[in-house]
Amino acid sequence: MNVESIRKESLELWDKYFHDAHRESQYDKQFRDFIDKLRKSEEENAETCLQPWLQIFEDEIQWLSNIWGILSRKMDGDGGNDALLLSIWSLVSASCNYAVAVRLLVISGLDNPARSAARSLDEHLCTCIAILNKPELAAGFQSSQFHEEASQFWYKNFNSKKLRKHLNAVERSVGLEPHISREFREYRDNELNYFSQTTHPTYLSGVFAANAIDVANTDKVASGVFGKLSASSERTLNHACKSIWYFSRFGFLLLFNDHNGNNPLIELDKEDEMHLMVVIGRDVLQKLNLEYWEYTKYPELENS
Repeated sequence: MNVESIRKESLELWDKYFHDAHRESQYDKQFRDFIDKLRKSEEENAETCLQPWLQIFEDEIQWLSNIWGILSRKMDGDGGNDALLLSIWSLVSASCNYAVAVRLLVISGLDNPARSAARSLDEHLCTCIAILNKPELAAGFQSSQFHEEASQFWYKNFNSKKLRKHLNAVERSVGLEPHISREFREYRDNELNYFSQTTHPTYLSGVFAANAIDVANTDKVASGVFGKLSASSERTLNHACKSIWYFSRFGFLLLFNDHNGNNPLIELDKEDEMHLMVVIGRDVLQKLNLEYWEYTKYPELENS
């Protein structure tokens, strides 16, 4: 069906039902254009209002997509039937999707759904680390393809408490100081708990959706129902950046190095362009994230 025919059918129905109700049609044929115009306006503002986190996040998406490319190429080679490779490839594929979704939603002025996507991005990347830490989980993860069994496997192995244990074990294995591990775990738990307000139906999620905090003046709010760039998106991007940064530190190590007596999933090739990109990019992302770790353009919105 082409767009002209469905639009014609829709318009005729609106006109008919309004006519049958003896009322003049209130249907707005330009509503789609109205939404698109709002979105494009917010995208232009985002470039100047959400730095440096927007640039860092875009760099991270490019880095993550190279990890996906390396895994995909291995899938096409000799690893198409390997449960660990299939599982990690699946998780990184979804992570790239969620990362792009966070970016598109934020620059479109849709911070609420962006936070929900950021939470999913974090969970996928951390699950990837957990399976790399315990490769024996890969077979069960890959084979659980129906909703009920996938949900059961998830809650048994990757619920919040279990996932936290996996991350703690990986951090201990590389010698991360316990106090740093605790601080980051507390930060992650706090952000995910806060972002859950936009994942599940709550009164506050509706308030946040309807009242976007003005990026030019945080004392003001504007209607965000159809999308309005929000100063709160700084926190959203900050967390999303830290999620990919965390994976670049620990996920990378597990992908390219021996761990727990297991061979690396990927053999590093220093002459390969994508391999070079993820090795060099890992250091770039480390530098950028640490440099702006505490940076905030909107300090008054620390709890927004």
